[in-house]
Amino acid sequence: MFAKVVVDVQSNNTDDTFTYAVPEMLSDCIHVGSRVYVEFGFRKVLGYVLELGAETDFTGNLKEIIDVIDFEEGLSPEQIELAREIAISTKTFLTSSLALMYPSFLKSKIRKFINVLNEEELDPELKKLFKNRKKLQVTREILNNYTKIKKEIEKGNLELTSDFYRYGKYKREKYFYLLKEDYEHMTPKRCEVLDFVKARGEATLDDILENTGYSDYLVNRLVQEEYLAFEEKVPLVERMEELATKAIEYNFDQQQLKDKFNKLKGKPFLLHTNDEKFKLDLLLDLAVEAVASGKQVLIITPTLLVHKQVSVYFRKYTRGYRIFTFSSKLSTSEYYYNFNNVRSQNADIVIGMKTNVFLPLNNLGLIVMVDEDDVNYYVDQTPKYNVLEVLKFRSNYQNAKLLMTTGALRVETYYNYFVAKYFFLEYLTEKESETKLVNMRDEVGDLLLSNTLKQALKKRLEAKETSLLILNNLSYNTDIICNSCGHFQKCPTCKVGLVYHKQKNFYRCPSCNLQIGKLICENCKREEFRHFGFGLERLKERLKELYPEVKITQVDSESMQEKDAYDDFFLKLEENEIDIVIGTNQLAGLYHPAIKLIGIISSDSILNRNDYRSSEITFGLISKFKRYDAEVIIQGYNLTHPAIRFALESDFESFYNQELEFRKNYRYPPFAELNKLEISGEYKDIYYYANYFKKIALKILKGECLGPVYDGSIKGVRILVKHNNFERLSNLIDEVNKKFSERKLTVNFERYPKVN
Repeated sequence: MFAKVVVDVQSNNTDDTFTYAVPEMLSDCIHVGSRVYVEFGFRKVLGYVLELGAETDFTGNLKEIIDVIDFEEGLSPEQIELAREIAISTKTFLTSSLALMYPSFLKSKIRKFINVLNEEELDPELKKLFKNRKKLQVTREILNNYTKIKKEIEKGNLELTSDFYRYGKYKREKYFYLLKEDYEHMTPKRCEVLDFVKARGEATLDDILENTGYSDYLVNRLVQEEYLAFEEKVPLVERMEELATKAIEYNFDQQQLKDKFNKLKGKPFLLHTNDEKFKLDLLLDLAVEAVASGKQVLIITPTLLVHKQVSVYFRKYTRGYRIFTFSSKLSTSEYYYNFNNVRSQNADIVIGMKTNVFLPLNNLGLIVMVDEDDVNYYVDQTPKYNVLEVLKFRSNYQNAKLLMTTGALRVETYYNYFVAKYFFLEYLTEKESETKLVNMRDEVGDLLLSNTLKQALKKRLEAKETSLLILNNLSYNTDIICNSCGHFQKCPTCKVGLVYHKQKNFYRCPSCNLQIGKLICENCKREEFRHFGFGLERLKERLKELYPEVKITQVDSESMQEKDAYDDFFLKLEENEIDIVIGTNQLAGLYHPAIKLIGIISSDSILNRNDYRSSEITFGLISKFKRYDAEVIIQGYNLTHPAIRFALESDFESFYNQELEFRKNYRYPPFAELNKLEISGEYKDIYYYANYFKKIALKILKGECLGPVYDGSIKGVRILVKHNNFERLSNLIDEVNKKFSERKLTVNFERYPKVN
């Protein structure tokens, strides 16, 4: 048998398949998509098997595959085709896009073991191999007998294990029982949970959630407080439970929308709604219907906050469905358990994040992209793929319906509906939110919290209601200026302005994350500075000054790193234990009825970004917070900007028409594709390359190039290219790279840039 293997060597000369012979001992454990080790030149390198065959056209001496990493089935044909597509569309090496298909923990070296479960029934030859031992590490000697070992695994006499996970074992389940009976003083919600467990003697988490309707946060908190304990057991009886879900009732307009979704097919669906409950009900209903038709469901979320909300909702209102969730909060063993079930197609509904779009689900009927407008879907690691384009590929490949939800329409997405690329579904409700604008130029003294916002906060605190404050910066101060010479302090590496973190007493670069303990002015060498601007650290400090007894919870990527941080946050919200929530723009994905006041501290700060989408992001941010039945106070200095004005009036049509005209005049998406080139190397060479490329591109692409502009973070220059012919641009980059191949340059291409 012969294998065509692409080797993990990052070079244009090796980004193709090479033929290797498959040794007889490995023939039963190598599949299309398997990762293997091969000899390439004089090195042992990783490779991916893309084809297997009994014959080969190669006439020279063939090297053999040295070893195999994965004994299970390899990548699916869909994953291989998807990897090829990503490699072409992002101009990256095929091995890089193939690596995306594997979870990060599978990329490390994993030791494999074979354990004896039933020695009496074991094949006599294998008994000799084990020599009365119960466990053997997989070696080349073991692989000589892999055909027999595989049969014994299927019979249940052996099991294959690894450092992370034991195959063939039942998942242990937690059975909760009562520790204390003196709980009458506790809240009604807690008493109801404890009463249920007491009556049952012991109960699983699913039993508790199903019969009480409360979340797993509450159960976990009762364990922490030592009112409940649990024991992990293997279920005594393996059985298929009767599937059940909540009864969902729609009004006339909602039913019409659902019927439209079920009736139409052939294009992605875009759902625009400001009703969070209807959105979750519809997703649950459509997912249940997909599973009932024998299909699988993949739901992708943009942030941990949204992921937690969707996961809890699905688990709370279903019973018996095989639901698996994926996020960075899972331990390696938990992730591996879930992944192995998905790979075995033992899953109905999978809820993940942007890195989980490649999960090997082979029978998809429904794919959902929650909050498709969220900027967190941007991928900042190479290959920088587009999450939506990946989901479109999978939808087309498996003939599955793709549903994108949004609470704030994007210009490009809405335009695609008008040019008949999407089906459009819309359900909007009138909200009772009261919105106030506060011009901070009229404020005296406190430039962080206006008098209007402070009065509103005081009112909510007195009523014991929760408030939410948004400020999109984690630091204490955002601008650092030398007290002696007035020089603005920048990162010595990438020349981006430094920010100050008071709590840990250091200066940090928000671009490269460089931390500086002792700052010296690079201009005059003095050490005294004035600090301006403000972030969440300063906001929290100011709130404590005004309201010393206030209970504040900060929600952001740095403060919520503990595994159960989001569980604790939602539980505190449910039990009214938080006075004020503060966080960044990511909290736009949060919707909770407990929140009665929303304050956007600096609503116009995004408008100053070097991003053609800054108006769209500002409009979307305000629109999302207006969906609350809450008082909304918007602070800023440029409150007459059309993005803010149209958002307050909920007038997307006017905003869309104005924004579309701007993009058409200046050739921004959707009227042109916008890509980025980054060139680093010797100073004279990077400008020579950039200007040569720009000159040729203007002739061949008939497009537009912005730059070159020096970027200290990459020690090079960047060019933005506007065009309408990606294939021609791709060929042009290859040709220019060949011309400059003798110069020591690094050229990076980004098809879907974040900030422009």
